[in-house]
Amino acid sequence: MQKEKPDRKAGPLRLGVFLFDALAACFTLGYFLYIVITGNDPYNRMLNTLLLTLMYLLPPAAHLLFGKKISDFVLVFYSAFLTVASLLGQVLRFNHYFPWYDKFCHFAFGYVGALAGLFVLCKMADYKSLRPSLVVILTFSISMMCGACWEIMEYLSSQFLGQTAQGVPQETTDGKMIVDITDTMLDIIANFGGAVLFAVHYILHRATKRSLLLGAIERDFLAGTDPSNERADEARKGE
Repeated sequence: MQKEKPDRKAGPLRLGVFLFDALAACFTLGYFLYIVITGNDPYNRMLNTLLLTLMYLLPPAAHLLFGKKISDFVLVFYSAFLTVASLLGQVLRFNHYFPWYDKFCHFAFGYVGALAGLFVLCKMADYKSLRPSLVVILTFSISMMCGACWEIMEYLSSQFLGQTAQGVPQETTDGKMIVDITDTMLDIIANFGGAVLFAVHYILHRATKRSLLLGAIERDFLAGTDPSNERADEARKGE
């Protein structure tokens, strides 16, 4: 049996996302090369800009690999969140200019991490047979896992690559250089709050049997998956 080739036809919205991602990748790559050539990196943004360049290349790469199996909503949402949290927050230093911005991004990341968990669950067979309580537990756990992985990455970059993602080291009275873990804990708490918000949102969506936007997101995630999932979704819509 011949394997079906992915549909790679791109509409105007998708092409617009790819164009924006290409321009953003050129900007971050240019900034990265500037830092490498001049050595001028007072805010330790070299690795961030390189990583961000690669992350902006993921949407077109996903389109080439999977075609329309990755929906327009997912691509737009990914690029928008990447821009708000990483390009503006870290590279362009909104986190520094607006003290609340970093915690806002971590809070949003908690919600987005749970949304990513929902995406994974929707791609599984028999998603509609899962109990709402199990969906809440799994999406919450995936969100917290994403938050933990992010903090681990920040710790490793600070310890071994000389970055200051966890804060600038402070000298103690005995001459040791340490990093205050308060910022890390507040990041985790903010992530926790975003995950809780998603859980409440999902519970209200299922309890009231109203879309509350999550219904539309679920249908988008379920598109192109197991037909039983789509039939179950249509049946629930008709209740």
